[in-house]
Amino acid sequence: MEDLLADRILVTDLARFRRVVDLRASGSVGLPSGHISREELAKIPAGGTFEVRDKRYYVLPCDMHDFIMDGLKRNTQIVYPKDSGYILIKLDICPGRRVAEAGTGSGALTAVFSRAVGPEGRVYSYEQDIGLVNHAAKSLRLGPEDRNVVIRHQGLEQGIHEENLDAFFLDVRDPWKLLSIVYDALKPGGHLGILVPTTNQVSRVLLAFNKTDYLVTEVAEIFLRTYKAVPARLRPMDRMIGHTGYLVFARRMQPGALSRPDAGPESPLGRGDDDGPLGYGDQDIEDD
Repeated sequence: MEDLLADRILVTDLARFRRVVDLRASGSVGLPSGHISREELAKIPAGGTFEVRDKRYYVLPCDMHDFIMDGLKRNTQIVYPKDSGYILIKLDICPGRRVAEAGTGSGALTAVFSRAVGPEGRVYSYEQDIGLVNHAAKSLRLGPEDRNVVIRHQGLEQGIHEENLDAFFLDVRDPWKLLSIVYDALKPGGHLGILVPTTNQVSRVLLAFNKTDYLVTEVAEIFLRTYKAVPARLRPMDRMIGHTGYLVFARRMQPGALSRPDAGPESPLGRGDDDGPLGYGDQDIEDD
């Protein structure tokens, strides 16, 4: 996948207006106070400013956060940066990794995965809706020669083409139905991440894990509260992105490695720990 951010800039008035501009497109750019041509914008250096009808604007190189929040056209709910950054760490995504996802959607997480794995890595994205496949391919500038990202127009029920994947992420309606299929595609010790919007879905996922050879490592929800950067009256912003989804993380174990004699509805992780799936609340135990 070519550099998504090349030839894209962020134009802002440091107040309410923020717009990601693709300099390769044609036509002028609409602003709150008028218009400016893309040719003129291209001449303004990064970190520079310009004025249109006495209103000042600022120009910055477009980063991944800008692209996802202000430049990506959304045909579906997206995985927000507050979640995707944590997902990268939990799934141990780094250059050279082979990662798959189900539920391409608008392509926000696909873009994050693509940049993280680099040119030597691969991202395999499965999506049943052909409209979303075409939308993501256009938004991510995918061409016939691209190898970094492969979008497959099919559901996981039809099978997964890849084997020995480093990580898999599920953003689909019924992820508990796909655990066994994904298990066969992951390498031993590989990471699985799941995003669902409701608590009852989390419960169904955890109950389904009891019948598999996954070790659940964490269930989490992430909130990000930003502040008004005014030294004299520092306080939180009036609005924030609240609930987006619950994250469930697990690791693929060897067949039969997990013993769950007491697993049941009251012990959804098959461990009976009150402090978390891996007993994060326990005191540290030092070696002799």
